[in-house]
Amino acid sequence: MKFFHCIILGCLAFFASCNVQALELSRRTDMVDVELVSAFNAVNPNQNIEFLIRFNMKNGWHIFAQNPGEIGMPTQVEWQLPRGYDVLETSWSKDKPFENEGIIQYGYGDTAYYKTTIRPHPEILNKAPMKTKIKWLACKEECVPGHAEFEFTLPLTHQDLVPTPQWNTEFAAAQRWFFPENGQPVYWGAVLVMAFLGGLILNFMPCILPILTIKAISLAQSSFDRRKNRLEALFYTIGVIFSFLTVATILLVLRLNGEYVGWGFQLQSPVFVGIMIVIFVIIALMLLDVVTIRNPLANAAGRMSFNNHLFSSFMTGFLAVLIASPCTAPFMGIAIGYTLTAPVAAYYPVFLALGLGYALPFALIHLHPQAIHKILPRPGKWMDTLKKIFAVPVILTCIWLGWVLYAQLAQPAETSGKLDWQPYRKEAVEQLVRERKPVFIDFTAKWCLTCLLNKKSSLQSDEFETLVKQRGISLYTADWTNNDEYIAQALAEYGRNSIPLYVYYDGKSDDYLILPQLLTPQILEEYLQ
Repeated sequence: MKFFHCIILGCLAFFASCNVQALELSRRTDMVDVELVSAFNAVNPNQNIEFLIRFNMKNGWHIFAQNPGEIGMPTQVEWQLPRGYDVLETSWSKDKPFENEGIIQYGYGDTAYYKTTIRPHPEILNKAPMKTKIKWLACKEECVPGHAEFEFTLPLTHQDLVPTPQWNTEFAAAQRWFFPENGQPVYWGAVLVMAFLGGLILNFMPCILPILTIKAISLAQSSFDRRKNRLEALFYTIGVIFSFLTVATILLVLRLNGEYVGWGFQLQSPVFVGIMIVIFVIIALMLLDVVTIRNPLANAAGRMSFNNHLFSSFMTGFLAVLIASPCTAPFMGIAIGYTLTAPVAAYYPVFLALGLGYALPFALIHLHPQAIHKILPRPGKWMDTLKKIFAVPVILTCIWLGWVLYAQLAQPAETSGKLDWQPYRKEAVEQLVRERKPVFIDFTAKWCLTCLLNKKSSLQSDEFETLVKQRGISLYTADWTNNDEYIAQALAEYGRNSIPLYVYYDGKSDDYLILPQLLTPQILEEYLQ
């Protein structure tokens, strides 16, 4: 029972430490080091400001979580803010269990992070003095209370603020200690694997599968030339990767300038949607043999390069990424969401992995066309029939993009259907969460094909309607069809910068669940029960 007595004595000392003051931005002890990092070096009345507090435990010491278990003291963070300022939300990194002499405790034994978001007063006139008091109980064979008090003043500015490099680095490091998806920390290696798998699966989404199939058929009709096929596979892959890295660079530049954007952001532009309509119309005409081709994308690119096969393959890869932009595959949301706060060294490899995964099926078809000959029947009329069959989803895509363009330009009123979907408002959601009422949020857009498929197959199903009514779930739609910084910032707060995103608060705590990007009524029932 020695450890039990140590905890009791430590707790008494913990309470006695309340009046001890130390004004500093970092605190180092023999057991725990504490450091506070701010997202901005100033305060803009119109921008929320985020803070991270990092705890580094030494030599086997640990501190306690908010739910310490059978015995222990939760680590406390108390903010003293200027009048009118509000603490909007707080979160802790994932804790783990400890066992000492049969006593189960929950806490942090290596590194822990506390994140908070503060809303400034909209009419602040001068500097913003802030203070935070931190208290913890560190235990090993004995328990020792600790404390830190940070006091600082941030100057006022009315310019748009961009996160500091120190914040970007620290927040990226903190991501693996939090639990953005189903309570599991995300590690960089796992992110790369998910990015690769997401790029691979993207080939089989409705927006690109017809093109992949027609490519296989065109190669089945061609003669074998190993050297030519290898070079075309290489240049196609380079084109895909170059396109992904181009998108990544645009996203990074916009992010560094304070813009909240993500995958598919280009589809928020009516001009880009119009260009996509033209491209898909041309592809549909080619599939219907109105224009005779060997490969839709390669033909268009080949004309630009005066029948230069390598440049044609490069442009085919580059354009294939643009055609895939309406879709988001499983695993892509987590991988691209990671890049929201990742440093540059970890940022570009994620998009590189996406590109490699996306390029793999086309590259394999180029490298092993003989396998296509073995799988497919001999060339014949069935090929023309299959091309016309695949023209149907392409034509439907043209119609859908036309509807998207109309929605962007005319902004028609949304019909709610059987269920009462409300426009997303963060304050309303937070109020319902405080009242312990279940909430479901659908981050969507009319240009997001995956979102529309989920809506038709699951969110408009009778099973989902029954669940919503039985549980009294409040429904909110965050529509990102047009560029909306409010929605983009909400996505960022959930660790995402792509859609679809489905968030569920079960009404029992402040915690939320992020659902898979591809839904079925069964998945909804599993998560919402």
